Amino acid sequence: MKSYLAFIFLLVNFSSTANDETLLPTKKGHYDVGGFKLYLECYENDKPKLILEQGYSRAGSDGAWMNNVKRLNKTFSICLYDRLGLGKSEKGPVPFTVFDTANWLHELLSVANVKPPYYFAGGSYASYIIRAYNHLYTSDVLGAVFIDPGIYGYFHTMATRWPDGFETENKDLRDIMEFELGVKDPMFKNMAEKVDHLKSYELITASKTFEGKPLIVLFSKTSKDYINQTPRYDEPFVPDSIAKPMNDLYANAINSFKALSTDTKIIFSESKRHHLHIADPDLVVSNIESLIGCH
Repeated sequence: MKSYLAFIFLLVNFSSTANDETLLPTKKGHYDVGGFKLYLECYENDKPKLILEQGYSRAGSDGAWMNNVKRLNKTFSICLYDRLGLGKSEKGPVPFTVFDTANWLHELLSVANVKPPYYFAGGSYASYIIRAYNHLYTSDVLGAVFIDPGIYGYFHTMATRWPDGFETENKDLRDIMEFELGVKDPMFKNMAEKVDHLKSYELITASKTFEGKPLIVLFSKTSKDYINQTPRYDEPFVPDSIAKPMNDLYANAINSFKALSTDTKIIFSESKRHHLHIADPDLVVSNIESLIGCH
């Protein structure tokens, strides 16, 4: 069976592919955000500020962004961090929503004296957190780049597309169902990041758009294929009636992201890999840099 949930749950522990002794953090450490501490690392200068957000259950301190940071530091003053319970950050109250995460990030940047406004960029699940931050602290956000983003409604669709009492003798199908129904449990068994995805979906769907701020959405070739349904998202053994909600979600993905800003650009990578900041860094770096020219 293909890597069924690679879009969100590609949790390979990447390390930095190169060490650059000439680029050292200007600021790093743990900062109290209300009873627990989050880890922050910055490469500061007099350029516009860029906050790099991570995918689901990924830590900013894992080094996977370092080669991009070295290039982007010529254009931006950069900070990245570890969310609650991930990487070098401490554990705290669980479960929580993406709005909680955005509030903790705001407090982290405040206590670390990283003053707004900010540009944002991040892969996969980062699209949720960046949108939540934009809703709560609209004037702090200048623009964003979503890198092979999680489609809004993805977790909600996973949890709600299975009919009550559905049974099957197909073990692979049953495994998929049991995993996806796990989203209904806010603690999401076996996942490091304990987000209440259903409550987060309610908050996100009611949140503000980016209005006229620049929003660049980079999709991998795999996501493009899912959007075009060549092939469809699900394995062939998933019944059409159960596959349809996910098919519909992907089919509407382009329009849903375009609706977030009057200045949205959709760009497709030739790479099939989800982590485009590693697989297609030229595309990622050039588009993040292009945010500056949008103002």
